[in-house]
Amino acid sequence: MRNQLHLPNSVLAYDIETVSTAQMPDGSFPPWPTHIPVAIGFARAELRDTVWRFDLEALVVGEVDEDKLLREADRRMREAEAITSFNGRQFDALVLRLAAQRRRLFGLSGLADHAAAHRFGGDHVDLADLYASYGRKVSLASICDEVGIPVKTSTSGGDVAALWQAGQIAQIRDYVLEDAVATLCLWFAWSAARHADETLITRPLAALARHIESTPTLDYLQPFVDCELMRWARPKALQADIAAALVRAQRKLEQQEQERSFVS
Repeated sequence: MRNQLHLPNSVLAYDIETVSTAQMPDGSFPPWPTHIPVAIGFARAELRDTVWRFDLEALVVGEVDEDKLLREADRRMREAEAITSFNGRQFDALVLRLAAQRRRLFGLSGLADHAAAHRFGGDHVDLADLYASYGRKVSLASICDEVGIPVKTSTSGGDVAALWQAGQIAQIRDYVLEDAVATLCLWFAWSAARHADETLITRPLAALARHIESTPTLDYLQPFVDCELMRWARPKALQADIAAALVRAQRKLEQQEQERSFVS
């Protein structure tokens, strides 16, 4: 298992939306085995040659079938260096694993490994656990509100069943990807705080803003570009980029000077 102090070069944040086959008389949340996944959002970030690159996508049953949704989750989890979620260990991963068995999909090794990841290892970074220090968990929105990350801007999880019945697939797709992106931003915040290095949040967040701004199909994610945390991060990222460029230039000059001395 990877240590949580190890910084991966790539991370996959994900979130699922479900509908339940059970109706609770008291209106409480139905038991997790009764939930069927109908949407999943993926927010992948990779640091390649000092540049952050992003892959943001959501799948909804209706546009794809449930088998395709599960196989895509498996593929992305197999390819990820680290996976992060918010309460995924107690819900998302369990629902996906059971759904795969329900669909007789027993060859999904990435999903199987993810659902079986050790709670205190680094393969599955469950931010609900980490922010609560493995104590009493709170909601994603309650943490994001304090950090300055937009979340639940258009709808909430309690509305998904009604949206699903109404055939509002596009709204569910936007919502589940929004939650995945919020989880990714929160992972950057956690990593920066854990390693006491603000560039671990400022630089990837600035790159995320540029990615959203340059991708017309992601215009509904504009709240992330305009949020309080991003307004703080972007000038900080620019300062860090300039400082890093100066260090690289200085090192190059020193190398050239050494090479000249060797020739002499």
